[in-house]
Amino acid sequence: MDYRWEAGLWVAFSLGLYGLGTNYLAPLWAARRPQKLWAEGLEELALGLYFLGIPAFALLRGAILPRFMGFTHLDWLGGIGPSIQAALFFALLFSAIMLFCRRVNTEAGTNYSALLGFKQAVYLQTHWAFYRAFAIPLLGLASGTLAGLILAIGELFLNLKGKPNPSTIFRIGSLAVATGVIFLYSRNFLYCLAFHWLLQELMVRVKR
Repeated sequence: MDYRWEAGLWVAFSLGLYGLGTNYLAPLWAARRPQKLWAEGLEELALGLYFLGIPAFALLRGAILPRFMGFTHLDWLGGIGPSIQAALFFALLFSAIMLFCRRVNTEAGTNYSALLGFKQAVYLQTHWAFYRAFAIPLLGLASGTLAGLILAIGELFLNLKGKPNPSTIFRIGSLAVATGVIFLYSRNFLYCLAFHWLLQELMVRVKR
């Protein structure tokens, strides 16, 4: 099987699992969740397998190429200048939106910490890089990155039982767009991860 077809199957599996989880498995688990420490560990395991496990299996199978996720052929110096400029632009844009639009909420919660924010950044960046790496061989760098963004944001609307939260759409969508632009300049996963974390921390601090 051509690796691009197999990559498409992995992406379809990821989207299908997200839809199944948000519409059926998560509500069922929430209704019957035991108040035990192992239940929290089981939730973390499930999240880790979804966000990190699926891309890892696809990479090991050769369905996804590491360079399209930003893991290899890294240019550490060539992309850093434009990446910083893009990050500063989005930092100012997000700050202005959140300061002038009181209804925007970053959903940080009282238990939020920088370490938790970094974990979320790792999960989301790996997940988005996986979608992007599927689309780039088919459509090219720019169009493939855009298609990856559409998949990442469109995934949020697979929850058919609940109305999409505007705050979630703003937070996820803005970070996906910002780091997608940074990837176009740098093609470096670690730059995307670092700027994702920094921008997310900024969004949390501005609203506090």
